[in-house]
Parts: sequence; structure tokens; C-alpha cells
Amino acid sequence: MSNEYQLVDGSPRYGTRHEGKPQQTGPAQPLRVEETAEAATRLGLDDMAAAIDRRLDSAWADAEDPVVAALRKENPEELAAARALVQLHLGSQRQWRLKAQAVRDKQLAGTVARRKASGSARAILVMRLGLMAALIAPPAYIVATDQDDYLKLLLTGIICFAAAMIGGHFLTIRARVPVMPNIRGPWLSELREDVVNATLVAILQNKGVALDRRTIAAGRRGWESIQVAAKAVAALHG
Repeated sequence: MSNEYQLVDGSPRYGTRHEGKPQQTGPAQPLRVEETAEAATRLGLDDMAAAIDRRLDSAWADAEDPVVAALRKENPEELAAARALVQLHLGSQRQWRLKAQAVRDKQLAGTVARRKASGSARAILVMRLGLMAALIAPPAYIVATDQDDYLKLLLTGIICFAAAMIGGHFLTIRARVPVMPNIRGPWLSELREDVVNATLVAILQNKGVALDRRTIAAGRRGWESIQVAAKAVAALHG
């Protein structure tokens, strides 16, 4: 872990203390401060998509919870530490998405292997190459023979674009591989803030700060919603 999260003697800055007995209303054994961020790195794109859908469908996510807002405002140092810890494990928004893509690819490895064993993957590849050739050939021919006819080139481009959309849709169906989920950046940012909030609660608990059950529940609500969605996706995968 970075030295930012360690004391001079090497002990964790936000770890459980052995000096005295801090008052605490949370669980008897608080989570490790890294636990939520580490778990977030194991989410796949399908987990993210399900978590986003669940969040959008939840009344508690329609507006910022004043309890969470107050918790963040009253603990700026710990909030900054939570953000830094999440950044350390997840990286940027793009890096987190790429990690989730890798998780999804691993989850679908068995499906892809079956397609390859059956020969359907090779057939789809041949069809894709054929589609690419069919889309490239007409514009290339016009450019080579009559590049001054802009209208013909424009119409050919429109036709090729439509053919690409229809052909891509057909090949996606034939490939029989689950469709890539569409993860929108602003909604993914909300999931990231849920991870930050849960990490903030863990940091405060490990520092011995007394938090009431309502505050703990509000701070962890978003992350627990993500976990429920991820478990549902895992159940679908069997």
C-alpha cells in the first residue's frame, strides 16, 4: 500500500488500533479499508450494467442522501483518503472499465471456447471478413474510377453504412455471444461514488469514529446495491 496510508512506524494509518478501546457503533470487526475497492476491481461489465439499472430503479438514488452528504462534508480528510484509495485500486474511469472488460472476457471464455470447438467462430470470422470486403469495395471502386462524382460517393457511403448496421446486427445474432452492455460514463461515476462512500465508512470505523447505524447503512447502501446486482448476474451465469 502507498505510504500515504501508513504511519512512520509502518503501521496502517486507518487500521485497527490497539491503544485504548475506541467507542464504535458499527460491526465488531470493521472491514479492511481496502476491501470495498478491491472487490470493485472484480466487477465485470455485466455486473456494472446490472448495478446501474438497479440504482436507476431505486428511490434512494433519485437524490443525494443528506446523511451521506453530511458525512462527506464533516470528514474531508477521510473523504480525500477514500478517493485516493479507490483511485489506487480502480485507476481512472477508463481503466476501471477496461478491468471490467477483462473480467467479462474471462467469464465468457467458456462460451467462446464452445463456439470455437463447434466451428461457428470460424464461420463468423469468415462472414465478418466478407462483410468488410463488401463494404470497402464499392467506395474504393468509385474513388478509383470516378472520384469527382461526389453524389455517387455520398450515396454509396450511406448504403454501405446501412449495410454495415444490418450486417453487424445479423452477425451478432449468429455469433450467439452475449451482447456487450452499454455503460454510460455519468452513471458509472455514480457507482464509483458508492464505492468511495463505503470506503469512507470503513476508514472512519477503523479510526474509531462513532457512527450510528443509520449513517453506516446510508454510506454503504450504494455498495450493497452493487453487490446484490453482481450476485444476481452471477446466478444467471450459473
